[in-house]
Amino acid sequence: MIASRTDRLLVAALAGVALGALPPWFLRNPFYDGVSPTVYYPGQGTGLETWGLATLALAVLAVGVLVARDGRVATTSAAVVGAAATVVALDTGVEGVMVPWLLPGPGVAITAASGLAVLALVARDRATPEQ
Repeated sequence: MIASRTDRLLVAALAGVALGALPPWFLRNPFYDGVSPTVYYPGQGTGLETWGLATLALAVLAVGVLVARDGRVATTSAAVVGAAATVVALDTGVEGVMVPWLLPGPGVAITAASGLAVLALVARDRATPEQ
C-alpha cells in the first residue's frame, strides 16, 4: 500500500503522464500560410498513435511498482519513466515546431509537465534522509 506523501504525489504525477497520452500530440497550425500536405500526421488524433502509447504503458508499470514495492526500486522506476516521458515529449514538441504546418498539442505539454514533476519528486525523495 502507498503510505508516504511522496509516493502518493508520484502516483498523481505518473497518472498525469498516462493522461498526457490521450489528447492530441500534434495540431494543425492555423497561422501557417503555406501549402500544407493533406497527409494525416500520426498524433493528430491522439497521443496513442505515437509515443503516447509507450509513455502510458510505462506509467502504468511504474504505478504498479509503487504499489507492489516500497523504497529505492520504486523511486528508480518512477525516475526512469519521468525521464523517458520528458525526453519523448520534448522531442515530439521540437518535431512539431520544426514542421511549420504543425504545432505541439496539449498531450505533449501534459506529458512533459508530468514527467518533470515525477523527476522533481524523485529528486526530493532522494535528497531527504530516511527517518
